[in-house]
Amino acid sequence: MKHTSSPFSFCSPLHYLLHPFFPFPCYLLLLIASFSLPLPSCTSTPPTAPPQPIRIQYTPAATPWLADLYSCAGDEIVDAEPRSTEFLDIQSSELAIRIGEPDDLTSPAYQIGSEDILVIVNTQNPLQTLTRDQVRGLFSGQIANWQEINGPNAPLQVWVYGSGEDIQQIFDHTVLGSSPVTSAARLAADPDEMAQAVAAGINTVGILTGHWRAEGVTDVLTVTSAPVLAITPSQSRAEIDTILACMQK
Repeated sequence: MKHTSSPFSFCSPLHYLLHPFFPFPCYLLLLIASFSLPLPSCTSTPPTAPPQPIRIQYTPAATPWLADLYSCAGDEIVDAEPRSTEFLDIQSSELAIRIGEPDDLTSPAYQIGSEDILVIVNTQNPLQTLTRDQVRGLFSGQIANWQEINGPNAPLQVWVYGSGEDIQQIFDHTVLGSSPVTSAARLAADPDEMAQAVAAGINTVGILTGHWRAEGVTDVLTVTSAPVLAITPSQSRAEIDTILACMQK
């Protein structure tokens, strides 16, 4: 059988190995082939800007509402910072969550829920209900012994929050009015400490919200139901509006 070959078969690597002189047509073919190869792109993709975290401030009493916020935020990065109510600064955040409406509110606010403000006692306290007048007497120091309101013969211990906290502000306005809190009251830093203190002391009385109910305490009076507010700056970005719409459902 007769074998035929390409006119440029001598350009094969085998031919080059057998013949030290590489024919000129082969160089020409290699040069043409090099121009037919795809060239790397000279343009580069601009770097993607890192996602901007959503800055959130919230009061200790509003902590239970963070679960809804994270759920509504989805893949957004949330930078949440707990702050005492008096140190909330909407100008340095994009959203502030608190219980109740502040007196000096000037920024847009959206109600995302409501909270019951409760007066609580230890579960071993035989008194299961109290009137608003009795509660006022307990927290103002006018009543110093449970026996004065048909309870056990034992001195009571009052627990409150700092005067700037949202729960305390609502309680003072609704129950105490112009009466000051007794100077013998002990101070809880947050609702968790309040619940633990009342659960540990048989003769204690304190203030809590409905979401912070815990074992060892029972509520004896619902003071009021207060709105849970999400406060934003005057201008908010679209991501904040989406989260707010989700939390209001």
